Amino acid sequence: MHGVPEAISYHVGIPTIVFMNFVAIGILALLSFLATRRMSMVPTGIQNVFEVLFSFVFDLADSVIGAQSKKYYPLFLGLFLYILTSNLMGVVPGLVSPTSNINTTLALALIIFFSTHFFGIRKKGLLKYLDGLTHGVPGWLKPMMFVIEVISELARPISLSFRLFGNMMAKELLLAILALLIIVFFPSHGFLQKALGIVPLVLQPMMILFGLFVAFIQAFIFTVLSIFYIGGAVAENH
Repeated sequence: MHGVPEAISYHVGIPTIVFMNFVAIGILALLSFLATRRMSMVPTGIQNVFEVLFSFVFDLADSVIGAQSKKYYPLFLGLFLYILTSNLMGVVPGLVSPTSNINTTLALALIIFFSTHFFGIRKKGLLKYLDGLTHGVPGWLKPMMFVIEVISELARPISLSFRLFGNMMAKELLLAILALLIIVFFPSHGFLQKALGIVPLVLQPMMILFGLFVAFIQAFIFTVLSIFYIGGAVAENH
């Protein structure tokens, strides 16, 4: 199923997932060029799709962070579009979702992890930011709560990366199994084998639609959680 990208990546001397990441970036660059090539006041086609996605992400950021969210638009938008594109690649025969590899999802999660604390410290200062981790907690409880908060912060990139990786890997495995069942059973001349081959043949279009849904939902969840993390880091303590 992944023979084409594996063959290309072998000949150019880079791992398949790294090659697929370049493909995802290339797809985004091409779509961005097509969307902005002939921009109009009344958007149509790809420009309209991009504007809908832009508004979707911007509204999410505004609803959580408020007016200052504009500073973080490029991060959230780039994150959402890249994850969505990478997720959708797994639905296309011959392509692999970069997000079905733990290295990719962990890299994305670490970007959010470091960005969260960087933006928080830059806005509040180091001491005020660290104090905010235990804001409102009685003084005698602060040391214990600080340790708990540090553990919670360190767990975030793990949960973010494994959630996205697990869902995308499961989706790709299901599609691969259905494709394999069709190849094995449907060409057979026996009635029972053909009957067994029809089941995955019918289920595969449904799984592809489900894969499209999962691709969007997982990009949405990752982006929303990232917005909440950064929003919590830059928010004033009350």
